[in-house]
Amino acid sequence: MTNEYVKIDLTVTKRAVGAPMEGGEFTFGLFDHQGAELYTAVNNAGGVVTFHNVTFYEAGQYHYTIKETAAPGDWETDPAIWPVTIDVSRHEHGLQAKVTYPNGPPVFENTKKNPCCGAFEFPPVCYSRPGVYELTLKELTPPGDGWQTDSKEIPVIVTVTDDGHGHLVAHVDYPDGFPVFKNIYHAAPACVVIHGCKIAIGAPLPAGKFEFGLFNEAGELIATATNAAAEACEADCEEDYEEA
Repeated sequence: MTNEYVKIDLTVTKRAVGAPMEGGEFTFGLFDHQGAELYTAVNNAGGVVTFHNVTFYEAGQYHYTIKETAAPGDWETDPAIWPVTIDVSRHEHGLQAKVTYPNGPPVFENTKKNPCCGAFEFPPVCYSRPGVYELTLKELTPPGDGWQTDSKEIPVIVTVTDDGHGHLVAHVDYPDGFPVFKNIYHAAPACVVIHGCKIAIGAPLPAGKFEFGLFNEAGELIATATNAAAEACEADCEEDYEEA
């Protein structure tokens, strides 16, 4: 008995920058060559988007495109349009389908609009075999210049699978949550030295004889100082003093 139709699953990858994906917040459409939307799909938390049970009843070559159709308002959507070619042929046991991505396996990327997030992105890390790969994310910049850097280590799990159509598909999981490094900045204080002069008339001035106070705008004493030793001064010697 031959099958009179063939069903396939089409899988694309969704990447998020600036925040983790929870699953189901991004929507995608599979469109035919006339622009009609045939199937819809949403992402899972790992960034995998699957169009399930795309069905064909006749042999032939089918040209589709995949687009992102909806995203939350605080995300910048990806305008990319990815072509998909599906060749359906009849064999002894019925219809068979082969999927080709002319521009490579589709990958969509969205960025979270967060003014407090200084997003960073590594160059692509590529894998040639299916498997589970355990990575660690660390901050390398040492503290300094007023910055206290973050010493945490964040695990990253990359799972690579074969989609059954000759393509490897990778998605990322963050077991401890989306990577966020917090660095605290403390500006070094700006200091000034306030000077004064103590003049003694009629007798030498011993060091530390007199104490002086410096007060802030609230009238609070914030610093004290005492005089250095000096010679006795005539009554009019103050006129000869010039502040440095």
